[in-house]
Amino acid sequence: MIKLANESDLPRQGFVAVAVVLASILTAFDIRTAIIGLADLRGAFGLSFDEGAWLSTFATAPQILAAPSVGWLIAVFGVKKVMTGPVALYSAVSVLIPFQHTFEILAAMHAIRAVVLGMFVGATLMIAFRNLDRKYWIFALAFYVLRIPFAQNLGLYTAGSYTQSIGWQWLYWQGALIAPMVGILFWYGAKPVVTDRELLSRADWGGMVLFGVALTTLYFALDQGNRLDWFRSGLVVSLMVATGFLVLVFLWHEAHVQHPWAHVSVLCSRNVALGFAAIACFMTTSLGSSLLEPNFLVSVARLRPEQIGDFSASLAILLLLIATVSAVVLVRTIKQRATLILGFTCFIVSAWLGTQLTNLWSLPEFRLIVVLQTFGEELVFLAAVATLFSNVNPARAVSLTAYVQVMRLICSETVATTMTTWIRQREQLHSNLTGLHLTGTTPGWNSMLAHLGSGSSAGSASPDAVKRGLGLLATTVQREANVLAYIDGYWITFVAAIAGLVVVSLMAPSPPHPLTTR
Repeated sequence: MIKLANESDLPRQGFVAVAVVLASILTAFDIRTAIIGLADLRGAFGLSFDEGAWLSTFATAPQILAAPSVGWLIAVFGVKKVMTGPVALYSAVSVLIPFQHTFEILAAMHAIRAVVLGMFVGATLMIAFRNLDRKYWIFALAFYVLRIPFAQNLGLYTAGSYTQSIGWQWLYWQGALIAPMVGILFWYGAKPVVTDRELLSRADWGGMVLFGVALTTLYFALDQGNRLDWFRSGLVVSLMVATGFLVLVFLWHEAHVQHPWAHVSVLCSRNVALGFAAIACFMTTSLGSSLLEPNFLVSVARLRPEQIGDFSASLAILLLLIATVSAVVLVRTIKQRATLILGFTCFIVSAWLGTQLTNLWSLPEFRLIVVLQTFGEELVFLAAVATLFSNVNPARAVSLTAYVQVMRLICSETVATTMTTWIRQREQLHSNLTGLHLTGTTPGWNSMLAHLGSGSSAGSASPDAVKRGLGLLATTVQREANVLAYIDGYWITFVAAIAGLVVVSLMAPSPPHPLTTR
């Protein structure tokens, strides 16, 4: 039976709930705005293209270094001891970064900031489960999920607005203002905890270090892979080999240590494995709104980030709240499998709409896709995570939390970089195939170029008009090749959503759990 909270506990639980929401959104929002504003940051810091790419990697990859082990640290030491220092460090680094201009210092400071950001999200679930009454767990999880569409819809608008109005420095300073609020709420809301000496004595420090370093190395390889052309780069190959070696050592270590921290056997449960597979499908099909749509609007429609985000900003909060409430109600009533089916159906419809893409599409044509994607993200991720925790042994919840962080960071980075590579290669293919039919031997070639260059059907075939026409033709071919490439990308998300339905069909009913019962 669930014990109701005392009146004296309600303010404390309220503090924790607000802190969980702010920490989750801050992390996703901060990373999203930094990525979108990278071009402006390169200009502000005076960085080359390669330095900018590495800065982006240093700002994201180290997240995974400590994120998987944060749940265990909180279980041992408590929220206050684990989070107070990182919150202060994050705020200080965020304030100082805009004043730096040396690449090495910038990379180091972004790496420190990324490690702390990873701790924020890695801590939220454990903090919620340990400090809130069970009847509130589903709401904490729902707001944890909320960070994904929130950052996608509003992060674009905010990043563009900062760089165009109050200054690019606020890409960092926004976090410096919010993080202390999160720390104060955690301090006053978290339950007093005495260090768990028994659990500390069984610490698997080696496993934590091996796991974190292996995943960070993998993230570096994934993030730089598309730019360096994957296995044609010695650096990427070396990073991949190092990752494989570290993973093998980690698996050997976990199999032989007396008290393994995150043994892979936690994934052997049928529904747990299928839950992670559903999240992988979700990560792929959600690229429609997080990657395909904004990139299309930038490369084809030629819009700036604040213009891309602005079309849904006025209704974004209402849409997110409706989607979040719907997800909670559905998980509580029709349970996880039916909710997953509804969510993946939303993804299927949105992906199919995306395959109708043309070069005339702009903001209005994407509105229905955004609505469907938002509902799909809330329904699928909430139901999938609820499935994971409903089917795991409570004693192994800390291990499960570690692998949730792996999916959140490594899986999302894998599918994003793979999709980026796919779009690049498909654009090259379509451009080449189209160009095969446009050559100097094409009948009426010179008159066509003259027509394009002069802007009239009776254009003169002067050398200048032909040159202008050739430039316009090349631009048109590139535009249409991009459109076809993004259509191919939407077909990938369509297939991923279908695969998600297949995964759900293999799931067994989940046992009762505080996340899914009133």
